[in-house]
Amino acid sequence: MAKVKKRSVDSVKRSPVRKNSYEAPIVTRRKSSGRKREVPKEFRTFKKAPKARGGLIFFLFLIFIAAAAGLWHWNGNMNGENQTSLQFQATGPAKITSGDEVTYVVEYTNLDTVPLTNMELSVYWPVGFYFDQATIEPDNANAKTWTLTDLEPGRTATIEIVGQLVGAKDEELTVSFNLDYQPANFHSDFRAKDTVETKVKDQKIELAIETADKTLIDTEQEIKIVYRNLSKEALVDISLDVLLPDDWITASTTPAKEGDFWTSSLEPEEEKIVVIKGNFSIDSRVDQLVVAEIGKVVNDDFRRLSRQEHAVIVVNPQFSIDLEINGNSGNITADWDDTLRYQLKITNDSASDIADVQIAALLTGDLLSWDTLDTVGEYLGEKIIWTTEVDDALTLWTSGETKTFTWEVKLIDQPQPERLIENIIMINVAGLSDWEQLQTISQITVGESLGFNNGVYWHLGGRRVGSGLLPPQVGETTGYLVVWSLPQSTGDFDTVTVSTILPPNVSFADEAEVEEGGLVFDEDDRSITWTLDAFGDLLLPVTTSFMIDLVPTEDDRGQTMTLLNPVTAKAVGQQEEVIVRSKILKTSDAVADSSEPIGTVQ
Repeated sequence: MAKVKKRSVDSVKRSPVRKNSYEAPIVTRRKSSGRKREVPKEFRTFKKAPKARGGLIFFLFLIFIAAAAGLWHWNGNMNGENQTSLQFQATGPAKITSGDEVTYVVEYTNLDTVPLTNMELSVYWPVGFYFDQATIEPDNANAKTWTLTDLEPGRTATIEIVGQLVGAKDEELTVSFNLDYQPANFHSDFRAKDTVETKVKDQKIELAIETADKTLIDTEQEIKIVYRNLSKEALVDISLDVLLPDDWITASTTPAKEGDFWTSSLEPEEEKIVVIKGNFSIDSRVDQLVVAEIGKVVNDDFRRLSRQEHAVIVVNPQFSIDLEINGNSGNITADWDDTLRYQLKITNDSASDIADVQIAALLTGDLLSWDTLDTVGEYLGEKIIWTTEVDDALTLWTSGETKTFTWEVKLIDQPQPERLIENIIMINVAGLSDWEQLQTISQITVGESLGFNNGVYWHLGGRRVGSGLLPPQVGETTGYLVVWSLPQSTGDFDTVTVSTILPPNVSFADEAEVEEGGLVFDEDDRSITWTLDAFGDLLLPVTTSFMIDLVPTEDDRGQTMTLLNPVTAKAVGQQEEVIVRSKILKTSDAVADSSEPIGTVQ
């Protein structure tokens, strides 16, 4: 038997095993008695060749790593971001006062072994930055890009950019810097980035717009612009610009504007005011915006230091009112201890929606038992008030929409001298202090009563009954005719007395006509009294009239004046006593055949 020399497995030179190409080693076999000899274990390893496969896997792994690195490098190039060739830094102020001059320094160093080419700096400025100069001229007027020269290996370059920075107090302003470049041995672009954050800690100028948040169309309004120097240094050639809505009609400005701006200088802590008077036209839009800007004009360019906006809502409220009491409209009668059931319907007839409306029902007199009131409204001294706090629907009242308000209250059960309840509806809009719709809807007569009418006339029955000028003029006398009438009575009364006290600047002129009773003017207390005895025997209606004179003073100019204070009619009988009071009559209540306003003193 030939002797087989045993070899180490590691000493066998093996080629990589390929699938379907394996060649088994030749093994010499001797005939035997039939017993099969197994292949030595060391030679069985040729089937799997584990050492050779491990080498292949390691080789493939190296190839994968190289490919991944190349892919990462390629992606880095595609993304334009690689910091290995360039050190890049931008610096600027951390805090400023709005309007300060600021300097930004951009520094970049070539860390590569080859020059950096195709270098371009791009800057994204905040809205409040105004460019002045730079150590390298920018490519464009708005100073957004710079083309830079090539940078040799190991070299450092800088660029300084100077300008003015403006912002609101506590505002954070961000400037973004991007530097694109290309190493000389590459065809791909790279990008370096940096940002500078600057906080506005204070302002040099305080600017404010003072005007109403809401206003009526075609109604004079004042817009006041107030600006003040907050710094400790004088500000020279400060320019104020006010941007008014297209629907605004200017009547006057104080001081007058010269050119495009109001230009002035401000000493430290000095304040100045510009007042603009005018009105919004009849066809104005609802939402309006007033803008004020203050700054300096540099090279014909306005540099804003501060800006303020003020929103104004322009409205023309128009409401129609319908009131029913116990299912009836107009004047009604009731008995003591009756329950009054009110249903108030109000429709927004305005061309626009109205926000924050307040409704009030004023029920005059002491004839109501208020502890029996049943309503969602708020009771406040003879008033029932509906606001947004008790009714969310009043937050916004759309054009054409009708809203309903209801309440119940009982009359007192004991007769009183005053037998009349006036139902007055008041409509207000939040923010419109100079507007109110006030309307007496109806009257309730409780038990026996006395009718009384009170009027002031300049024209009556198609003829002139007054004298002097209309509307009233300062220092001039205007005469009016006053008519008192007792048209009806539901009680058995013996005596009726009608009286009032004349207001200032009004004098008793002459007795015009007295059908029944006696009319007396007392010069000491300025009272006028009409007395009718044996009233129950008179044929109603009964009327008296007299003249009064009005002489306005300078303090009354532009105002409406009171012609008659409330008039009291008192009826006394065997069992009853009734008192009726009328409202104040003003110059605007005088009856005249005129389409022009006749109540405002000129």
